Amino acid sequence: MDGSATMHEPFARYYARYLVARRGYRLGAPPQAEALLQHCDYVLTGSAGNRVSIIGIVNCDSADAKSFTASARELVAIAERSVGALSAKAKLAITIYEMGSRALERADKRRLSAYRSRGGRYAIRAIGVDISAKRAWPLPLVGRRFSPAGQMERLLRAPRLSAAELSAPEQAIRLGRPVFTFVLMALLVGIFVAEQAFALGKAGKQAAPTIDTLQVLGGLSFPLAVGQGEWWRLFTAPLLHGDLTHIGFNCLALFLIGNLLEPLIGWRWTAGAFCLSAIAGSLMSLAVNPANFISVGASGGIVGLFATALVVSLRIPAGPFRTRLVSQAIYGLVPALLPFLNAAVSNGKVDYGAHFGGAIGGVTVGFVLLGLWPGRLPRPRLSNLAAMVAVLFFAVAAGACLPIQENYRRRAQLAPDLSVSTPAPAVLNTLIRTYPHDPRLRYMRAQNLLRGKDIHGAETDLRAALAEPALIVDVGGSDFENRVRAVLAAVLRSRGESKEAAAVVAPACAAEKSGPVADYLNELALCR
Repeated sequence: MDGSATMHEPFARYYARYLVARRGYRLGAPPQAEALLQHCDYVLTGSAGNRVSIIGIVNCDSADAKSFTASARELVAIAERSVGALSAKAKLAITIYEMGSRALERADKRRLSAYRSRGGRYAIRAIGVDISAKRAWPLPLVGRRFSPAGQMERLLRAPRLSAAELSAPEQAIRLGRPVFTFVLMALLVGIFVAEQAFALGKAGKQAAPTIDTLQVLGGLSFPLAVGQGEWWRLFTAPLLHGDLTHIGFNCLALFLIGNLLEPLIGWRWTAGAFCLSAIAGSLMSLAVNPANFISVGASGGIVGLFATALVVSLRIPAGPFRTRLVSQAIYGLVPALLPFLNAAVSNGKVDYGAHFGGAIGGVTVGFVLLGLWPGRLPRPRLSNLAAMVAVLFFAVAAGACLPIQENYRRRAQLAPDLSVSTPAPAVLNTLIRTYPHDPRLRYMRAQNLLRGKDIHGAETDLRAALAEPALIVDVGGSDFENRVRAVLAAVLRSRGESKEAAAVVAPACAAEKSGPVADYLNELALCR
């Protein structure tokens, strides 16, 4: 049969062939339901997990006034016999379709309604199909789109598939290789290697970069992304990782889902789904995490791929591939989302906010794909638009190398792993020779010099600390600056330079109204 021939065959026959080719059904009925063969033109059986579905199709146009002839009681008996032969957990659905060109009368609807029945493990329904009007009955008030009658109406209105398309139901599933998946894995590993090469401070266990390293190289936090306007961190944080375990598990999860999803929807939509989910994860992370939380990792984008796969599976014919895709998606989503559902906030080192945001993004992309993927196409439409989204994502991440380079140059001037307590004088002097622009070191040495009555040396170090405004932002901001100003003002006043002391301390007096610095200012009456 060529492509044009399907346009002229009876719809009942076309629908039976469609179920076999695109929904994984097989012709025939189990022995307990063979009685249906006497009342239907076509009987098909399908299964997915613990659910078994039997569909009976009656071609009402093959004879005048033809209809389904079994009684409702006979249909219930068939269902009960069939359920008895299934496993204890299995459930059965029997659907009878009456298809014809005549309009459905009220009497037809009453007769079909009588077949509706439900038992503990089975459900029976009968649907009338008016082929001429492209209408099916009954349509539920809720969930019309996903009901059998709603799906039947969409199939009636859609162009018929060709014989070639019906004979190769899984051709689209087998095409292509997960190229983007492997490229993304290589990119993530390469960036993790760069985290080690450009580390600020000594790495921890499992090559864990320091917080300073992650922050400088593009980690996400509210004060940086929103407070300082570094919005590009929404794009860079999903490409960083916290240690070997973190990147190892993410790459494994990416391989498992990418190996299934990318051959199905293509590399462009896989890349687009990852990037959109990663951004959604970054936004949710900002919304739910504490301000001092540094978020990194591709988990948001990967969880989004699992969610996209789960939604897209609605379009895949029942069979081993669909079962594998759904199972993989559920295995990835449950551990990623369950802690968030319990706590609704990030806990410890795992950013469940990013996971949940990525899942929302992935579900959204999945439903968009369903709308852009007619049954006659092997891939979703607008794949070039998805590729443009991915190109834009990685272009912004690459462009962020400029501010990252500036941040790194600035932070490299600060001593790493600096404890709160003041180092010994000899160690402190060595650190200052190595990091002469670190305002913290200058402030610490000034305190030592004041205890040794070296007023001139202390003033020199305090002025040197205030001479690095860009670095002051990184080491404590205005709080640290005001502390330095207060001490310098006290030094100047002790030397009789009251006017200059007042000018130096004025910003601190205006900003500090309570707290240790304010107490120090009040104690020495520096603001009067």
